[in-house]
Amino acid sequence: MQDIIQFKKQRELGAILGDTFKFIRLQWKPLFGLIFRIAGPALILLVLAYVFYMQTVFGGLGTFDSNPNFMGSNEFGISMILSFFLILLSGIAYYGLMYGTVMHSIQSYMHHNGQIDKKEVIAGVKKDFWKLMGISILTGLMIIVGTIVCIAPGIYLAVVLATTYGILVFEKRSVTDSISYSFELIKGEWWITFATLLVILILYYVIMMIAQIPQYIYFFIKMFTVAETYSSDPSSMFDGIYIALNGFALIMQYIFYVIIVITTGFIYFNLNEKKNFTGTIETIESLGASQNKE
Repeated sequence: MQDIIQFKKQRELGAILGDTFKFIRLQWKPLFGLIFRIAGPALILLVLAYVFYMQTVFGGLGTFDSNPNFMGSNEFGISMILSFFLILLSGIAYYGLMYGTVMHSIQSYMHHNGQIDKKEVIAGVKKDFWKLMGISILTGLMIIVGTIVCIAPGIYLAVVLATTYGILVFEKRSVTDSISYSFELIKGEWWITFATLLVILILYYVIMMIAQIPQYIYFFIKMFTVAETYSSDPSSMFDGIYIALNGFALIMQYIFYVIIVITTGFIYFNLNEKKNFTGTIETIESLGASQNKE
């Protein structure tokens, strides 16, 4: 008998975390396959943009002694602006597509009793593409502005807006309506939502530190073997192997972000159930329907 996760129910912090990893364990193959297929091109562009940024910065360090004015030149400035623009553009696309893929996968999983229909997910993400891009831009801007004004508002908004993708996909609301409703949905539940996200973020960063171990090992070995060269040319520390290892760590970072995305899905259903009792009502209706058939 297949072990099916019931999304539409209230959960405590531990249950949310446990069911997040359980969903990954049960559905990792179709889920990651869809993420690579739908969000993969944006992920590749994002990693390449970051590598371009690293090469620009390290290249500037390498030429600083021979040309101290290089880092103030138009060439360096244009390269930096272009790399930032590419990182921003590809980041918006990747996170929007990743959230959309995961939320539509969860929706398909619920509709098909524990099975993810890949065609249905792809069609859903295509249909919501511009809304996903719009919500990525607006929520990102709100969190950035809140953080710049003061760190506390940025943290508050990040927690509140964590459910916006779920609202958009599961309730088929508009971008602005999803953002507006997220403030209503989280009323009285901000602290427990914050605690849930904080714990999953800590777990996520522990996993990321493990993924970055090869990069750190190579960096320290390189630092001791080229200590004399480093003093005259800092860019010698960041060769092709280091950039490749850093690129691998970045890919792992962006892929395993799915842990946080799935958690926000469970958080949405938890908050929605506490507020609207949707799952409870559906259960009662299904029991009544089955009794009437008898």
